[in-house]
Order: sequence, then C-alpha cells, then structure tokens
Amino acid sequence: MQYRFLGRTGLIVSEIGFGCGNNAVLMVHAPHEQQMQAVRRALELGINYFDTAFAYGSGKSEENLGRILRELGASPVVSTKIRLEPEALSDLKSATMRAVEEGLDRLQRKYVDLIQLHNRVTVERNPGKRFTLTPADVLRAGGVLEGFRELRDKGKVGYFGFSGLGDPKALHEVIDSGEFDSVQAYYNLLNPSAGQPVPRGFGALDYGRLIDRAAARGMGVAVIRVLAAGALTAGPEGGGGSSPEPLSPGSEYALDLERVEKVRFLIDGDTKSLTRAAIRFALMKPEASTVLVGFSNAAHIEEAVACSGAGGLSEEAMARLPRLWDTDFGRL
Repeated sequence: MQYRFLGRTGLIVSEIGFGCGNNAVLMVHAPHEQQMQAVRRALELGINYFDTAFAYGSGKSEENLGRILRELGASPVVSTKIRLEPEALSDLKSATMRAVEEGLDRLQRKYVDLIQLHNRVTVERNPGKRFTLTPADVLRAGGVLEGFRELRDKGKVGYFGFSGLGDPKALHEVIDSGEFDSVQAYYNLLNPSAGQPVPRGFGALDYGRLIDRAAARGMGVAVIRVLAAGALTAGPEGGGGSSPEPLSPGSEYALDLERVEKVRFLIDGDTKSLTRAAIRFALMKPEASTVLVGFSNAAHIEEAVACSGAGGLSEEAMARLPRLWDTDFGRL
C-alpha cells in the first residue's frame, strides 16, 4: 500500500480508502462477522482511511464501523459526514454541532479526524427532498463552519471537509474560502471533469477541475464514485442502475453503461478488469489523496489494494481517452 498526505492536514492516508456507504452494502447490511472480516483484512493490507456517514443506513454504517474498530482495537483515520434537514435553518450552528455529537456517539468515539458536510452545495437552496445549502449557509457567522470550529476547539473533531456535489460555481466558492481542509470529488473514467479538461457541452456535469482548484489551496481530495455506481465493474453496486436520481447529473447509470463500452479497450495486459483500470486512472491524479472504494466482500478489497503501486494506465490509453471525452461522451 502506498500513502499520501491529506492536503495540509499532515494526516497520512492510504491511497485506497474504505468507503462504508450504501452503494456496496457491506457496512450497512452484511452480517457482523462478514463486516469484521472485511475491516480486519483491509487493515492488514494497509488501508488506514475509513469514510462513513449518518446517511449510510440512517446511522447503521457509523454504528457498525465504530463497534468493529473498538473490537479490533484499531485506530485508523476516520471521517464521517453530517446531513442537515430544512429545520436546521433556524440555527445552523447548533444543528451542525448536534449532528456531529450524535455521529460520535454512534461511532463510540470522543473524536473524529475529519468531519464533513454531506449536503450538496448549490447557488440557491433546494428545500425539497434532497435539501441543499448555499455557500453562505456554510460560511457565514452562525453557519455550518462555525459549528465545526467550535467542535474543533472542544477537541471533538480534527479537520473540516465537504462533499463536492451540487453546483460547481457554489462548490468553487466554498473551496476558495480557504476554510476547509478536504473535499470529496466525483471523478472517474466516465466523468473526469473534476480533474481533466472536458469540452463545452460535455455530456455530464462539468466540475471545472475542482480537484486542481482544491489542491492549489492545500486541501486534501478524496475521490468518490470511482467505479461509477458499478458501471465500471461486472455489475451494479447496490442498485446503482435503479436509482431514480444519479449522484451527479448526466451520469445516469444507463448512460454510463453506454460510455463503458467505449473504454473497454483499457482491459489489456496487466490491467485485467475495468475496475482496476478505473482505480489506477484515479490514482494517476497526484492531487488525489485517496480513492474511496465501496466493498461488498474481502475479494473486492484485494482487487482494489492491488492497484496501489501498480502504476498508471499506458501512454497510449491516456492519449486516447481525451478524444472520447471530446467527442463520443459529449454526444450521449
């Protein structure tokens, strides 16, 4: 396992991170013994970064991860995320602090290395089912950031991050504030816009080189959805194909399956699967601190870890990919 710095935090994290989300179901729905086996094996293979959230099984992922780490006596780098609801608007700071405290209780921890805002950040609030916050809600006095700061002063959190989903303009504003230490970036072979140039009219949401922007400000970057909800694997991760709304606009599962057919040429030589090609592609981005992978079983962990230190994709492949992003993907 290779390791990288999480931006300016000084934390050293494994290139492959253990994603504890719903998409791979393991840390939410699997039996305890299977979860224990997977976490133990991940630690043995050098994974030292675990990412969870309240939204993963309404707290189940946090509870399961916390219990297992305690049983194993392990102390890896742990990040969790809070998601605020519309009623939090009456007092964002207090709601933020309360949500973090509740997460710490579920994790059975007095301190978490990284706390992240899970809500999408948009130019205007969306008060609907997927409640979003504006940059002002995050940054202003009495907002999310102030709650994070107070918890840091109390010794309950180390560093602050947020999920880089929503409106690119709003996400860039939060990055440019210089107040956050990390961001989660949607980045994969099918939508590389967070870290690669794409043409105007690209077929999926253009994140405007968000990774580079964050890294230039000393932020750590955790790559998410590296396998495009399972499109870049042998099958969908936990219902990736049935989701009524994609995590990122323009990346509907059916569309991504069409795009996948155009990148199958990457399976060649020592790149034995699209999964490995996708992870190795993400690891080629030096500004990425860690690539979060959701695991369904121990075999998936072995495959992901094998990508660390394996080198990037070939020069020929990397020359061919931009032509796909410029043409074929833009027309889907």
